[in-house]
Amino acid sequence: MSGGALDRRALRGEGPAAALGALPPELGFIAGQGLSPQSLLSAMNGAPMGVRPLDALLNEGILHEDAYYGALARHLGCDYYRGDPPFASGFDAVRGLRCGVAPLDGRGHRARAVIAPDARSVSRLIEMTSSGRLHPASFAVTSPQRFASLVRMQRGEAILEDALGRLPAGLSARTGMSLGQTAAAGLLAAAALALGIANLQLLDAALAASCWLTFLASIVLRSMAAVANGATIRPPLLSDDELPVYTVVAALYNESEVVENLIKAFDAFDYPKSKLDIKLVVERRDRETLSRILALRLPARYEVIVAPPGEPSTKPRALNLALASARGDCLAVYDAEDEPAPGQLRLAASRFAYEPDVDCLQARLAVRNTSDSWLSAMFAIEYAVLFDLINPGLSALDLPIALGGTSNHFRLDSLIGAGGWDEWNVAEDADLGVRLARYGYKVGSLQSDTSEEAPHELANWFGQRVRWQKGWIQTFVVHSRKPLMFVSDLGTRRAAAAAVLIFGSVMSALFWPAFAIDTLWRAFSAGSGELSAAREATDVFVYILALAGVWAIVIPAMVAARQRRFGFSAKALALLPVYYVLVSAAAWWAIVDLVFRPHYWAKTAHGRSPRAVVAPGRAGVAAPFGPA
Repeated sequence: MSGGALDRRALRGEGPAAALGALPPELGFIAGQGLSPQSLLSAMNGAPMGVRPLDALLNEGILHEDAYYGALARHLGCDYYRGDPPFASGFDAVRGLRCGVAPLDGRGHRARAVIAPDARSVSRLIEMTSSGRLHPASFAVTSPQRFASLVRMQRGEAILEDALGRLPAGLSARTGMSLGQTAAAGLLAAAALALGIANLQLLDAALAASCWLTFLASIVLRSMAAVANGATIRPPLLSDDELPVYTVVAALYNESEVVENLIKAFDAFDYPKSKLDIKLVVERRDRETLSRILALRLPARYEVIVAPPGEPSTKPRALNLALASARGDCLAVYDAEDEPAPGQLRLAASRFAYEPDVDCLQARLAVRNTSDSWLSAMFAIEYAVLFDLINPGLSALDLPIALGGTSNHFRLDSLIGAGGWDEWNVAEDADLGVRLARYGYKVGSLQSDTSEEAPHELANWFGQRVRWQKGWIQTFVVHSRKPLMFVSDLGTRRAAAAAVLIFGSVMSALFWPAFAIDTLWRAFSAGSGELSAAREATDVFVYILALAGVWAIVIPAMVAARQRRFGFSAKALALLPVYYVLVSAAAWWAIVDLVFRPHYWAKTAHGRSPRAVVAPGRAGVAAPFGPA
């Protein structure tokens, strides 16, 4: 069944009575309607163990969902529901979405309810109707995906209320700094001002020492992670029958140009299509992307979730909407431009089965457009260091990991237990990585690549980096609200590592240019006169710290670039300071945004720059059996 469909020429013709009699009720009535009994039986027998025949045929694309349920309605003698009449005013949208039944506004209409039966319920519905226990005039039938789309369209607020706000207020970035944090920051500023008035040199020394200690901690953590030897785990791969249902989520916004490539990447997974539950989340105002997806007429393993309007318009909000209806035992997150390795899902599922204590796996991200510009080349080296060296090293040391925004694999129960994503944090990946560690969930590194495109234009790169820096600041604010509880959750060693990972990264980005200038000033002014013992001692410390910082940046970059077969030339070495100056500028811009425009990036953090679009009409279109 290559490509999720059978050759239509092989499906023509009438099968013998034996084949027809072997078909279950939910398939027998469509035999001959473009599909022969033999072909249906053959497709059923080829489905993995534990997969219902109808699920296999719909998810493979052999049957088109909308057309199948239209034929089911004709077979039962009932109406096929397309959205009229509307649902009854007292309809519980969340409960109805889970059970697939909704009461209708019965004024002037014969049907009192609409039923969207899943594969296990269709045969019972057929039996109840044929036995006379359920009159076909009393209900209408629709497909599960159409039903879900209509429920979200008509009852969007109720769905949002159920899907969002899972986190307690203390672990969400929505409220910003707490009263205690604000008071502590005010007292610290007042103390610094008083010290500066009393002794400016002492204040300068205190600030310098604070920066030096922060830099030192970051260098030590980065160096330890870079040299840690994480064992390469190669579990025995699960067979098709052993694999669990896997939910795959992609949040899309203004992605009409690349969505077809994403679908091709998902279709290339070495995973039974009957065990895939793929969620494509699209903003309602993004008509262009939604129209492009509908034009592809995707099989039933794909579900298009139209996110209702509202704030914040962020990626984690879209992910939480998908999480609310996830059917898999495991869940993976991808971005629109991703091309994951075909075997990645099977490998992740096998790792989860082999290591029952692992709750999350971070696959390696690799940049494929390294030659587009010097920015994309530097970005590629940065990613290689992070995902090939640092994250595996942190995992080997049993320290918290700041997840990447894509190619995260979760046990669904663990993800729900950790509260899902914080829709108000624009670095939801880093926040979730720390929260998983606080809740006692284990995160590992997955030896599988996902290639993606790095921004190669300065404006796009800078906007993305500002958003990341703001998110890291938000993450630090969230997890430092109750520092004693933070240490209690993680333990002293892991809490210190998490603090260095979050706070140290932000502080290093903000102040390393000042440290570099100070180092150069010390080096060039050393011979201008006799130096005090204190100055000589601090100079030596600063020189050692500067050399260690260069080592911690350059050596891992060279190693990672060599492993990825990038060219790490003298030009790349010379461009590293320029690249990190831009990172520092982005960090300072994030500070400005947090102070003067605290909600700006939260509103525009999802996808590319928003465009004015018109809300789409009803979801789904009728289609014949089989692929177009």
